[in-house]
Parts: sequence; C-alpha cells; structure tokens
Amino acid sequence: MKNIFIPWAKPDVGQDELKEIKNSFKKNWLTQGPKVRKFESSMAKFCDVPYAVAVSNGTVAIDIALKTLGIKPKDEVIVPAMSYFSTASMVSYQNAVPVFVDIELDSFNINPIQIEKAISKKTKAITFIDYGGNPSNIDKILKIGKKYNIPVLQDGAQSLGGIYKGRKTGANAQISTMSFHMAKILSCVEGGMIFTHKKKLFSEIKMRRSHGEKKAGDYIHNILGTNARLTDMQAGIGLAQLKKLKKYILLRNKVAKTYNKLLQDNKKIVLPITKQYSYNAYFSYPILIKNRDKIARNLRNKYGIDTRIAYKMPIYKQKIYKHKQFPFRKLNCPNAEYISSKILNLPIYPSLSKSNINYIVKSLIKEI
Repeated sequence: MKNIFIPWAKPDVGQDELKEIKNSFKKNWLTQGPKVRKFESSMAKFCDVPYAVAVSNGTVAIDIALKTLGIKPKDEVIVPAMSYFSTASMVSYQNAVPVFVDIELDSFNINPIQIEKAISKKTKAITFIDYGGNPSNIDKILKIGKKYNIPVLQDGAQSLGGIYKGRKTGANAQISTMSFHMAKILSCVEGGMIFTHKKKLFSEIKMRRSHGEKKAGDYIHNILGTNARLTDMQAGIGLAQLKKLKKYILLRNKVAKTYNKLLQDNKKIVLPITKQYSYNAYFSYPILIKNRDKIARNLRNKYGIDTRIAYKMPIYKQKIYKHKQFPFRKLNCPNAEYISSKILNLPIYPSLSKSNINYIVKSLIKEI
C-alpha cells in the first residue's frame, strides 16, 4: 500500500489559531466566556442572521434544534434520503419518525416536489442540507413549509460560505445548525452553532445548551437541558478561522474550477450541477463513476490519494433502520439509490496545489 500523501481534507490551522489559544490561557478564561460570545456575534453577522448560539458540536446542535421546535415521540420529520447519519438519527433520538424523501439527480439535494408528497398530518418539521456546499432550492423548501405551517430546519453543516440568490447559506430557515468539525470549511476542532431568526427560539436554545438555566450560574433550571457548551479555546480557533473564511471559499472554488476544467468532457464521469443563481461553498467535490469502490481503493493503494464516499447508501439502509430498530417512513428514492452507489468525493482543501490536482485527475482517468 502506498503511503497517503494527498489527503481528502487538510485543515488550515497554524500560528493564528495557536495565538488565540495562548490568549485564552493568558486571560485565564478557558471555558465558555467572552470569546464564545464574540464568535457567536461574528458568525451571526457573517450569516446575516440575528441570533446565534455556539454549542459543542453539529450533532448536538440538531438535537437541541429539534427539541426547541417541539418534536415529540411519533412526530414525523421529513429528511433527505442521502445525507450524513445525524440528519436523521437525531430525529430518531427524539423517538420521532424520519420520513426519507428523494434527492435531485443534478444537485444531490432534497427534491422539493418529493417533500410535498411526503407531508402527512403527523409532519412537524422539514429538514434539508446543502450537499457538499451546493445550495438547495431554499425558497421552494421554505415556501412549502409556510404553505403547510411546518417549521423548516436547515442542517447547514456543509453550507458555510455558499450563496443562494444573493443570500449567504447555512442560516436560511427559521432555525439552522452548523458544524465546526476538523474537516469542515471552518473548524473549531469540534464545535457547532444554532442560528435562528426568532428571539423566542433563541432564548430557549440558550437554556437548552446549559442545563435549562435562563441565567447562567443561578442554578434555576426552567426546562430540561444539557451541557452543550463550547469553550473559549475552541471559539478562539473559530475566530481565527473566520478571518480567513472568505479566502478559504475562494481557494476551494479555484480547486473546483480546475477539477471542472479537467473532468467536464470525460463521458465516464458525471459532475453535479450548481444552479446559476447559486455559489457553491465546495465543502466537498463529488463525482459519479462506475466501479466506485474499486477505484477508491486503487487511488489509495496505488497512488496515495485519499477519497471519501459520502454517502455509501441512503440513510434508511443503515442498520438501525434496515433492521427496524427505529421506525421510519420513506418514499420511493431512486435517485438516492443511484447516486449513493456511484458517488466519490475527491480531495479538496484550500492548499491543494494545481500539480496535485493534475496528478489526482490523471490517476483517476487511468483507473476508469
């Protein structure tokens, strides 16, 4: 096996982030404090949303968001059939029922037409993602939510830095979540955030983040909450990253543009489409190919190129659903079945050089 020398993702962390961590030690404030508040206000400003609450990770962000929306056992929540596991598993965590709907063949995002077909009397929320940073048809999704008076939750784990019809993505629904895992576009090592446009939801989210306390440290617990706090050290890393975010997005788009130029005429490879009114954040660079698993192994073993298969199957084929450990409902999802059988995510990160992109493409073409 050849040693990996081109990783799938490569976080850009260095002296700027270390300086923020040292500053936290110097000020002797390591847990949730002033840097968390600054990170929240900075992220809210970047995403053009009034309220932001930092939490410990993106998964707990979805959990808190669903609880804040009042999702109860046996309620139904519509989710895309192809997404990261936590988009659906956090619905099951509420003892609610994920309802899986198909995705679009061109964008890999949830199909709004299928959303409307899936709505029942039990539907209490609609969840969507922007696959790989490619904006969904957000207006159509929100319009459906408004038509049926169903709240919409945006899982924006991959959305940060994208633009949809002139609006920044990641915080477009009445409640949205974000992830700052090490592999994400902006990293706190681990971390997450919940955005909302409603002050009432904002107040409840803050309480749920910190054991249900309305005022931190007063030991009066108004609702059943948890400890989902982000530390000042992590927030400091996030603040350092945020200063470079626009540059990161430009460089990711530059990498994607080079891939597009080299791959767009190859009839053995299918590329997703970014709609004309959208700007892709390019958290990932997905392609569709035959013999995907074999090609991924060969790229790793013969050429030292790491890739990801995101995602290998529709979520309803994961063990807990396939074996009926948790209830779910699904529509017919031929696009999710097809795309998940052929999708492969090539390396993409800001420092990926043009020579390495050329090497990746040449190696890929040899294998297909």
